[in-house]
Amino acid sequence: MSYLDTCDRCLTETSPAVTPIAISPNGPGSVLATYRCPTCGTTWTCGWSAQEDEAAA
Repeated sequence: MSYLDTCDRCLTETSPAVTPIAISPNGPGSVLATYRCPTCGTTWTCGWSAQEDEAAA
């Protein structure tokens, strides 16, 4: 199964990605995204950072 931004409690093979409810800066080139499951209400956060495309380097 591919990685998706989905609730660990409700994750299935066909789970759609969940849209963040909030995104905030978390340092140079990175953000912190907060998610809420539309099914069970669980919230979680994920940190994301920009990476240079290796093909462009």
